[in-house]
Amino acid sequence: MEIVPQFIFPSAVWATLFDDRESFNASLLDQIYRLRDQDPNGVANTNVRGWQSPNNLQSLEEFQEFSLRVVQVCQRIGESQNFMPNLSFNLQAWANINPPGASNKIHFHANCHFSGIYYISLKAPECGSIFFRDPRVASRMLTYPIAKPTEFTTEEVRMKPEEGRMYVFPGWLEHGVEENRSDQDRVSIAFNVLCGMRDSG
Repeated sequence: MEIVPQFIFPSAVWATLFDDRESFNASLLDQIYRLRDQDPNGVANTNVRGWQSPNNLQSLEEFQEFSLRVVQVCQRIGESQNFMPNLSFNLQAWANINPPGASNKIHFHANCHFSGIYYISLKAPECGSIFFRDPRVASRMLTYPIAKPTEFTTEEVRMKPEEGRMYVFPGWLEHGVEENRSDQDRVSIAFNVLCGMRDSG
């Protein structure tokens, strides 16, 4: 007897790796540390013992190339999922500097279609992975009596950090970042993207 699983309602995480990441990241890294020098306190959100910039990188000239790349990636994802044509992709982005011992509390981003993370500088794997929590966990009535987790039974999935790697995921997908246990900063840019109809006027 053959039993064939048919997985329904998948939660997707899209990944890409920039070819020019070495030179591109070197420029971003300089700009992010400059921002921290100008605003040492930063913003207090989900960052634990780390530094976070205001979510205005998309409006700064030195981050225009990065912003363009994020929008292009999200446009490609939208096309693959049959999004309506001629949508605008509105971006908010912020920088994170997580020194040794820093982490990000588990959270989600409301009122956006995509969220994401781009890794600029880190020491893997000790720097800590981003992890995603199964959104169905809260509605489960029983836990599964498993000896080893599978894609169906696991409650969390981790994605490997890598310089030049971008992960994009639905804004409603709960996520956090493990503690940085390396001896150097983990530097990244996080972002949210909201899709909307273009103004025909």
